[in-house]
Amino acid sequence: MAFMRNSITYNHAFIRHLLMLSVVGFIMHALIAVACSIEPQSDALDYHNHALRLAENHEYTSNGIPTAYRPIGFPAMLSIAYMISPSLNSGFILQSLMISITAFCIGLILLEFGVSQRSALFGSGLYMLLPMAWIQSMTLMSEPLAICAMMIGIFLRVRHRHLAASGLEGMLWGLAILARPIMLFCAIGLFIFDLLKSNRSLSHAFAFFTCIILTLMPWMIRNANVMGSPVIASNTGINLYIGNNPLANGSYKTIPEMSMLDSLPEMQSNAMAMSKAMNHVLDHPMQSIIMIPKKIAYLFSSDAYMPLQLMQASDASYRERLIQLSPWTLLLIIPGYIVMLIGMSNMNTLVEHQTYSFIIVILLCMIIPCMVFFGSPRYHEPMIPFMLIASIIGYEQRGNLIGPGKVLPIALMIIWVLEISMILFHVYK
Repeated sequence: MAFMRNSITYNHAFIRHLLMLSVVGFIMHALIAVACSIEPQSDALDYHNHALRLAENHEYTSNGIPTAYRPIGFPAMLSIAYMISPSLNSGFILQSLMISITAFCIGLILLEFGVSQRSALFGSGLYMLLPMAWIQSMTLMSEPLAICAMMIGIFLRVRHRHLAASGLEGMLWGLAILARPIMLFCAIGLFIFDLLKSNRSLSHAFAFFTCIILTLMPWMIRNANVMGSPVIASNTGINLYIGNNPLANGSYKTIPEMSMLDSLPEMQSNAMAMSKAMNHVLDHPMQSIIMIPKKIAYLFSSDAYMPLQLMQASDASYRERLIQLSPWTLLLIIPGYIVMLIGMSNMNTLVEHQTYSFIIVILLCMIIPCMVFFGSPRYHEPMIPFMLIASIIGYEQRGNLIGPGKVLPIALMIIWVLEISMILFHVYK
């Protein structure tokens, strides 16, 4: 038996196997995350505290003062879990659920793109086995929500052609933006793509974009009334200054001067940081341009940061903390690297086929904000589902894991060699 929508027939056995795979993955992720029970730190600790306040007092504040420094998307979703049970375990279960939903969508999208049912199931299962996915389920970071919302939206894009689906896709991208504001670049890129090249009608394009705005509007209206500006997050200027200052290195690196911003009100601090960053770019345009390749290199650097998320932060430098890691943690880096390497070698598969080409737009729009702000390997996490999809499609079409593309994989290998050299020779701080 099967059911049919558009051109792809979904076999009930396939859906049953995909659902079973996702459920088993969810249970395993949740059990291990709860068993490990990693204490949140840094950004994750902020999300946790915001979610608790939302669940208990329905307030979005920091030290009793209204805030917009962290976007509300993930804390709001996490607060729903905390309303059921105000414990970290609820958060870990929520993260595991979103990862399993993402894996389920990857399987459906692969089938829509014409791969075999076996390969679609393999791609779905492989995503849940990646170390990145396991660590995401153990930490309260915003990436799983942003990725999950994005992948459901993409499934709607490739599966359904009616106007309501375009509107719902826009709402999901709005949710992704509220979780990770840099996803706004991807949403705008898709809207422009729909206007210029997509076979979707203008009504679909504008339904998509209108629903993005409608999803963002309540939060922006709140910030206009409470914070004095309709921002999505009040850390835009801070992040811009981190990537554009006299001591910037292309990655996340604070400078002593930033400490003076801590004493200012949130919006004033953000505005001052924005002004300083813009002045630096205008005063040193060549330095800012030269910094762009370094920012991109940091974006595609290794996943060596992942094990550090499972350890309590210390005052030691990034390099010192990496060297202190147990040798076995290097194994966590390899699977993600292989997926990126194979995926990049098969990028031409996405470029050549009109059905897949919008994914290239999304990937490019994930690089652009890093060129503007700064690069971090954490920011390539939303790219991994697409690298995996490209790898599966490439293998189905050619029978080889490594595709014909050579430039991007070679560039990636050079970046990794440079990164290792920087760590070993005390260049990486």
